[in-house]
Amino acid sequence: MDNFCAAGAGRAMLPRMSFEDLPKDWPARPLDDVSVGASVVDLCVSDRDRGVGGLSVLLCRTDRTLSQPVFVEEVPGSELCEVVARMVEAGSHLPGVGGVVVSVVRPWGAVTDLDRAAHQSALEACRGSGIPLLGMYVVTRASVTHLPLAEGLELHPGGASRDAPDAA
Repeated sequence: MDNFCAAGAGRAMLPRMSFEDLPKDWPARPLDDVSVGASVVDLCVSDRDRGVGGLSVLLCRTDRTLSQPVFVEEVPGSELCEVVARMVEAGSHLPGVGGVVVSVVRPWGAVTDLDRAAHQSALEACRGSGIPLLGMYVVTRASVTHLPLAEGLELHPGGASRDAPDAA
């Protein structure tokens, strides 16, 4: 799993961890912890899914633990942002959903502008629907890459994204 938390030479990378390294109590751990979230994404997105490509949405309980994984195959790039928004909106109407983890899935490649647009779409859809975005990832056969929030922003309960208190 690769996690580049900042742009440029100062990128921070988490220690490599996969679903095989998940602690025994992982079902009780919240997915907004990036190392747990990325490993659970790695567990839920199969090799077949990575080969086909699509969109993975992990529906989470109010305690931010995994409730149900969902995978939508072969989402055309031109429709990715719309499908992200629809999936978040649909999840917000389900009882007990307290957050989502969204992943763009494909066989290979680095993070693209389309991935960043999908991330923005997920943030806006979560803000509008009142559920938090617990994590956003790009998943390939080679890695699970976390897309962090911009510096100075944080997600608050209810999915609202706003300036951090010290970033006024």
